Amino acid sequence: MKEDIAGIIFGFVIFFLFQLIVPFPIGLVFGFVFAGIVIWYTIKRSSKGKDSLLNYRRIDPINENEKNQNDEALRILEKKYIEEKITKEEYMKRKKEFEETEYHPRKCKSCGSEEFEFVTEVKDEPKKSPEGHYKCKKCGDIER
Repeated sequence: MKEDIAGIIFGFVIFFLFQLIVPFPIGLVFGFVFAGIVIWYTIKRSSKGKDSLLNYRRIDPINENEKNQNDEALRILEKKYIEEKITKEEYMKRKKEFEETEYHPRKCKSCGSEEFEFVTEVKDEPKKSPEGHYKCKKCGDIER
């Protein structure tokens, strides 16, 4: 938030400096252009990745890739704390959210496997939902 305000103020300062230094029509155009670029970059940079670790984390991972994705999200959180990009309180709060999430893996009712893949169409049956189904990798049973 502080960076947003500082960027907007800096953009206005650039605008007024162009107004003072460069003659009227050119100073007005260049002032708006450079101030707009500075303000746009500041807002884009600060809003990028807001709570991105929590959006990156999968609550109910169904395969090894999603479990690795959770591990990577936790590693990124620790890296941000080490690099002092986040405070200790924020680090502990987000780490607690990672630890409190209950892990309930899907299990195939036929074979008990936790390995699933997402398929959009089933050959034998008509499509029941536009999203698709989860299919067991071991026995091929479809979870409904």
